[in-house]
Amino acid sequence: MNNDPSLMTRIQQVLDDYRPTLYIDGGDVEILKVDEQGIAHVKMLGACIDCPISVLTMKLGIQKLLKANFSEISGVHAITDIDISALYNRTQ
Repeated sequence: MNNDPSLMTRIQQVLDDYRPTLYIDGGDVEILKVDEQGIAHVKMLGACIDCPISVLTMKLGIQKLLKANFSEISGVHAITDIDISALYNRTQ
């Protein structure tokens, strides 16, 4: 299952339909891979990186969406690559 191109393409299409919800608040998400246990690894982008409710967005939005559309998906792991100093040096 790991990085099956067909599965990744279908996940991307479902995420594309969900993206406008994230765009409203300046966020986005990228699918990185689906591991052998069926965990979809996603990267939170933009405002989602440090948003206090991004965990809810991921669990109640993205995870629910992917599990509803793909029997192969058993969960979601969100990754945020951020330099903590960037949170203090950005303009509001």
